Amino acid sequence: MKRLFNRTLLLLLGLVPALAGCDLLFIPKIFPPEMSLEEPMDTVWLRSGEDSLHLAFRLLDEDGDLGRDSGDQTRDLWLLEVRYGFPPFDSTYREFSVPNLTPKGANKRVDAHLSLRLDPFTLRSDLSVDSLKLFAVLRDRSGNFSPVLALPTVYLWNSGN
Repeated sequence: MKRLFNRTLLLLLGLVPALAGCDLLFIPKIFPPEMSLEEPMDTVWLRSGEDSLHLAFRLLDEDGDLGRDSGDQTRDLWLLEVRYGFPPFDSTYREFSVPNLTPKGANKRVDAHLSLRLDPFTLRSDLSVDSLKLFAVLRDRSGNFSPVLALPTVYLWNSGN
């Protein structure tokens, strides 16, 4: 039994150098994109129906497959709007196409900044102050998703106009 084990071990050790350069053993690394919020970093107060929300993100992707060419209408960035309390509110998605951010050359690592300006939000009826929470997620061309990013709370108020 010990002799069989030794032969098997020698056979396996002999195969390792031979298979080291074999493409069949290549397992691709999965590099999901990363996204962090640069602005706003704290709670935001906006006038209902008047003030736009400005968002700034930092995007990182090790294999550089972020964004789409100009003719491609595929959506890569989603923002989920959630409002709690009463009256009930159906959560809504806002979808965006990210431009192709893949750098030219051998180094494909992406380190980019993305700015968005969202149309003004409006108060739910019969409220003088309302709040909402946004969640963001990014997808690369390989279908890998970033971790969900929770943005600061946005408060809406009626300016009385």
